[in-house]
Amino acid sequence: MGVLNVIGMTDQNSGCGYHRVLLPLGFMNDIKGYVTNHITPDKTDGWDILLYNRLSPFDSNWEEARKILDCKVVLDLDDYWKLPPNHINYGHYETFGKRIENNIATADLVTVTNEALADKAREFNDNVKVFPNAIPFGRNQFIEDKRPSERVRIFWCGGVTHEEDLRLLKGPLSKLKMYADKIQMVIGGFTDTDEYSKSIWDRMFSYFTCGGQLPYIKLHGTRPINYMQMYEHADIMVIPLEDSEWHSCKSNLKILEAASKRIPCIVSNVAPYNMDKDCPILWVNSQKDWFTHLNYLINNPNARVELGNQLYEWAKEKYNIEKVNDRRRAAFTSICKTPTLLPVLS
Repeated sequence: MGVLNVIGMTDQNSGCGYHRVLLPLGFMNDIKGYVTNHITPDKTDGWDILLYNRLSPFDSNWEEARKILDCKVVLDLDDYWKLPPNHINYGHYETFGKRIENNIATADLVTVTNEALADKAREFNDNVKVFPNAIPFGRNQFIEDKRPSERVRIFWCGGVTHEEDLRLLKGPLSKLKMYADKIQMVIGGFTDTDEYSKSIWDRMFSYFTCGGQLPYIKLHGTRPINYMQMYEHADIMVIPLEDSEWHSCKSNLKILEAASKRIPCIVSNVAPYNMDKDCPILWVNSQKDWFTHLNYLINNPNARVELGNQLYEWAKEKYNIEKVNDRRRAAFTSICKTPTLLPVLS
């Protein structure tokens, strides 16, 4: 078929929606794309595909939604919906989890970030495709800007759901006191909009700065369309991650973000990151490796440049959004040629 008409649903403040709906449609060839958080009556006609991430206003009545839009439905998932007990949103699993499972079962196509997550989704739907996160290297906010600094900046960014990941750094980073006159800790994504979030961030901040004893700056969270500005304050990125089934279903997006700025990375040797065994990063196999690798990169600026360049070239070749989008568009086109068969849900 010719031009594909795709309507995407996501909130403008959703990082998941930005990477799984907005960017894919923004850089897909031969489509007419439109992204909104609310489909108004004047936007219900002429669509071939509805693309959304995880949850939507239509979750309670997909049969009615199909009558209104008369198009195929593509559900995207970027992580596992069964949360671990230590997750901040664990208490909401029963509600959100059942909605997501229903959405998986009723979608014409389910797209996910990796094979581990695909296996989970195939329990509810046979038509599951893997399209990894990918970015438009050299365009939009994914350019190689970096703000100069006299100090070596050690960088991490994320949200309140990453407390247990950052806790992994508490002991190793305390050894960096010997470099207090040479380094700066940069933590991005900070928010103090409510007391609960602030309390978690205060603990995360303490883990990352040795209780504030290391030089630091805090970067407040920002909207998805300009969040990469935080990466301009980085010379080395640390990416700690718990080793668990839930985490293995996530994506390697942090590595790709660092790659776009040519930032060398020190990364936990766990899934999903180690699914790319050829990735040119420094792997952490035991807790002592955090300091070993940091010590090496702090004292070797040429190694930082070399590793950053290698990571950029590797990621640009393997996770270029145009290449991933060619496969995504082919999958979209394919379902448009087949009839919709809604499952009978118990």
